[in-house]
Order: sequence, then C-alpha cells, then structure tokens
Amino acid sequence: MAPRWRWYLAGTAAVLLTNWMAVRIPVELASGLDALRAGGQAVVSTTALHIFLLGAAIIGVRTVSRLWFFTPARLAEFDLREDLFGQLLKLQPDFYARYRTGDLLSRATTDITFARAFAGFATLQGANIVAALATALGQMAAFSPKLTLITSVPIVLGFLVVRKGSESLMGLQRDTQREQGLYADQLLGALQGVATIQAFNVEAPFGRRLGERADVLRRNNIALARLRALVFPLFTVSGGIAIFLLLGFGGEMVLAGDLTPGQLAAFLSLITYLIMPLRLMGFLLPVFQRAEASLERIHALMDAPVTRPEREPRPGASAQGTTADRSAARLAPETPPKPPTISLRHLDFAYGETAILKDVSLEIPAGSSLGVFGRSGAGKSTLLRVLSRLENPPGGTVWIDGEDVTQIDLDRWRERMILVPQAAWLFSETIAENVAMGLPEGVLPAAVEAAALTPDLAALPGGLQTVVGERGIVLSGGQRQRVALARGLAHASAGTRGLLLFDDVLSAVDHHTEQILIHTLLGRQAAIQPTSVIVTHRMSALQHCDRVVVLDAGRVVQFGTHAELLAQHGVYREAWETQQGAPDEAGS
Repeated sequence: MAPRWRWYLAGTAAVLLTNWMAVRIPVELASGLDALRAGGQAVVSTTALHIFLLGAAIIGVRTVSRLWFFTPARLAEFDLREDLFGQLLKLQPDFYARYRTGDLLSRATTDITFARAFAGFATLQGANIVAALATALGQMAAFSPKLTLITSVPIVLGFLVVRKGSESLMGLQRDTQREQGLYADQLLGALQGVATIQAFNVEAPFGRRLGERADVLRRNNIALARLRALVFPLFTVSGGIAIFLLLGFGGEMVLAGDLTPGQLAAFLSLITYLIMPLRLMGFLLPVFQRAEASLERIHALMDAPVTRPEREPRPGASAQGTTADRSAARLAPETPPKPPTISLRHLDFAYGETAILKDVSLEIPAGSSLGVFGRSGAGKSTLLRVLSRLENPPGGTVWIDGEDVTQIDLDRWRERMILVPQAAWLFSETIAENVAMGLPEGVLPAAVEAAALTPDLAALPGGLQTVVGERGIVLSGGQRQRVALARGLAHASAGTRGLLLFDDVLSAVDHHTEQILIHTLLGRQAAIQPTSVIVTHRMSALQHCDRVVVLDAGRVVQFGTHAELLAQHGVYREAWETQQGAPDEAGS
C-alpha cells in the first residue's frame, strides 16, 4: 500500500470533505428551523437550497473517494499475488514438505482477498469513521461541550467493551482460518484421489472424514458468529442510550435557554449520523482481524527463507543488464556442454532427525557413468536430490569441478543438469507440451524416439497432442515414466546439460523397452559424454555403467565396476544371482 500513498492521501481528503459537508447539513437544518420559528421564510428557502447542494456534492465526492481507495487496493492485491507466486517458485522442496497444498491455496486465495478488503474497503471505512467522529463531535462541541461530553460516555464505554471482545475474536479467527486451510487440503486430496476412492469403494469413510473436518470449521464459525452477535450490537445500544441522554439533558437546556430547538434537532441529527459509523466499526473490526490473521499467514510464506544463493550481479552491472545477461546465457548455452567432475566428501544428510546418507565419499570423473544400487530406503533417491540441490547438502560435502555446490548459483547449476525423477509429474496438458516445457517442437521427435515412446503414440488417439489428464491419468505407469524421460532427454539435447540424473526410470518398462532405454541412457555414441548417475534395480543396466556404488542404510558398502562387484561377496552379487536365477546349494 505504501507506494500508492498518493491515492490514499487523495481519498482521505475526499472522505474529510464528504463528512464536513454531511455535518454541515444538520448545521443548516438548525439555522433553518430556528429561522422558521422566527418567521424568516426567505432564510428557510436559502437553507433548503444549501442542503440540496450539499447532498448532491456528497454523492459526487463520496464516489470519487471510493475510487481513490479501491483502485490502489486492487493494484496492491495484484502485486501481492505476483510477489507471492514468485516467492513460491523460488522456495525449495524442504519448504513444501512443511506446508499442505490446500493450506497454500487458501493463503494464496482467501487470505489475499481479506488483505485486499483491508487495503480497500476497511481502510476507506476506517478513514470515514475517523472523519465522521472528528467532524460530528467537533460540531457537537461547538453547540454544547457539556452535552457532547454527556452523550459521548455510552459511546466510549461501548467501544471499550467491543475492543475487549475483539481480543477473543482474534484468536477464534486464527483458528478458523487454520481449519479452513486444513479443510481445503483434505478436500483437494479427495478430489485428486477420487479414482482410487471409487476403486476401493471407500466413499463413505472419506465422506465422514471430510464431514468431521467440516464440523470443526462450522463450530468455529458459529462461535465467531455468537461472539459477534453479543459484542457488536453494543454500538447500536450505546447510540440509543446517547439519544436518550440527549433528550433528557438537552431538553432541559432548551427550556433553560442554553440551547435553541434547532440546535437540539441538529444534535439529534449528528448523533444519528454517528450511529452508522459506530455500527460500521462493529463490522470493520472482524475485517481488520481477519486481515491481520491473513497477512500473518501470507507473510509466513513471503518471509520463508529461500535456501539457495541468489545470482550475484556482475560488478558495475545494472539489474536490467543482469537480467539481459541471464537471458542471453540461456539463449546461447555453452557448446559443447561441459560434463562436471563430482566429488562427495563425507556427505551426511538427514530429513529432520532422520539420518539418510551417512559419511558418503565418492569420486565421479567427468563424462563417466555411475550406477547406484541398494535396497529400498538405502538413500538412493536422496543422493540424486542432493546432487540436483532439490535438497541442500551441508557445505563442503559436495564439490563440482573443485567448487562447493552450495556456492554455485542454483539457476546456473540446474542449467547444467537434468533430473528425471522416479515419480513422474505430468501436467494436465498434451504429451507434446509435457515433453517440450517451453522448448521448440522441433526437438520432440528425437526425444520421443530416444525414450521408446513412438509405438505408444501411434496407439493414442491424438498422438503427441493427446491430453494426458490430471497427473497423466490416461497413460499407463510405463508411459508416464517415458514421457518424463522424453522431457529430460529433450532438454538435455537442447541446452547446456553436462550432468544427467535418472532415478529408477526403468522400473515400469518391459524387457524389450528396457534394452532400448539402456542403449539411450548409457550408450557411448557422442564424442563428448555427459556425466551420468542412474539409480536402478535393473542389474542389466548397471553392468553398462563405468562404476557402481552400493548403498545400505545410507552408507557406501561397495564401490567398483560391475565385474569387480560380482567378484565380491555382498549385496550386489546376491541381487545379481537372484535376478539371473542362479542355482542355490541344492541345485534348484
């Protein structure tokens, strides 16, 4: 809101002018009534004209004041949505592990809407209340300070009681918004997994769980409504008491000659005028409270630390120049791509208190291929996440060409590598759009062919233009895996990709397709080979790797070539014999 202070300043001036004119109407009314009692018909006509002109002017100025408050609020909302989305794009997976998707959606939609209501409507009405109180009370004091003080007592007491009740409302409001985020997340999960829910015929349990969450949300909202119903009508009650006091004390002052009948009527009109902003104050307090709670939730995202070093601008370069340099670097990638040398030195990594990788030390020469093997939970996927910096390793444990990976600009590092994860995420778009991801469509045929996806496309109704549905629901597991692989290969061939990371991309393919993909992933046709790390349980793929590392409970237990590992007793040889169907001691 601060950069648009000129809008708010102009709007505040318009609000002050509106209230000044509104308060002038009772003043004109007082003089007209007193003139009417004195028989001054000409004065009454002039007073009536003044009241008409003031009313017409109020309509115009009030409209302008709303525009000057609502417009910057909409612009601030736009900026906040863009800033929040940009922040969410920068935050890394460790952040998303702490927040549910439904909760993030609730903050990005409902909470920002409450923030906009604060920046526009609530700020306008807040200024209107202050202006109304200042102008109306000022004019009342001009008529009679004593009567103003008497009639203000119930109003002040009502405000203090409402303020005390608002403290309880704030805690309830925070609880309600938290429950709303949890409800949205549970509902989103049910909608995304509706096919699984139907397949297992568990609609009733899921409905009950959602109903229980809705019950909690409803109880919180009812508690909020009850407290508001008890607290906020006090403003109306205090206004009624003020009128009662006005008639009692003011009537005596008129009889005593301390106040004219016209001034008493004006006083009544001014108190009636004050009751509306006082009622509005009762409505605004929840808006301010919701906005405060919402902004706390939004700022929790905006202030979340981005666990990545930002790109440092070149000395003497402007921000625009830096952006242009960055764009040019992406348009003109390094040719040929430089495969990195990777060195792991006593790497330890944990998710919270759970240690995953323990004292891992490896050397991966540039242009070589490393196979990673181990039982489930051995830390294989975590190793790839650390190398790709989806998870940040401890400083000084992962080195790229002699440079600590945590000191390399994250964008620059990811421009040099491709990660194809085991759980392929597909967008609800066409296969072509899922593979290209911003690349020209000319790179698609080669990538699709390399991923052994061509025969599947021929069987699909739209070929590359087939819409895959939510998370690729229309495709089989193997097809989804190969679409994700084609995406990685397309980007690997289109830019500076010296490091290729594959996480169990052969797990859902048949033997024939496996042989084709092994040739694609580990073939040595190109003159300059990228550094490759492939996680797989397929021994037929591991035997083509230059080196194989075997992980067990996060530790390196074996390392060497396929032949060297077969010559050793251990996990690798046991798995090989199992997959090859070697005879046991009984000869079976």
